[in-house]
Amino acid sequence: MTWRILYHHSVEEDLESVGSSAARRIVKAIDAKLTVSPMDFGSPLSGTLANFRKLRVGDYRVVYQVREKTVAVYVLAVGPRRDKEIYRAALKRI
Repeated sequence: MTWRILYHHSVEEDLESVGSSAARRIVKAIDAKLTVSPMDFGSPLSGTLANFRKLRVGDYRVVYQVREKTVAVYVLAVGPRRDKEIYRAALKRI
């Protein structure tokens, strides 16, 4: 089964901010991993983001939600792992 990928409208800005090389690597990881088996990759988040998961791609994080009923993966935010800003950005987008 192939999972459909949906993006929050601000993810495009996130990808532009990380640079073209990193953005290509992140999109490639999303396409390779999350379209095939999103529950097997990444790990669950806790607290207010408990319904979401995080995928590590090098020095970056992808925050996403698996929507099993619609066979879709909703990518909420992309950003550097070095600080917790990615999680604050994700919370603002819920």
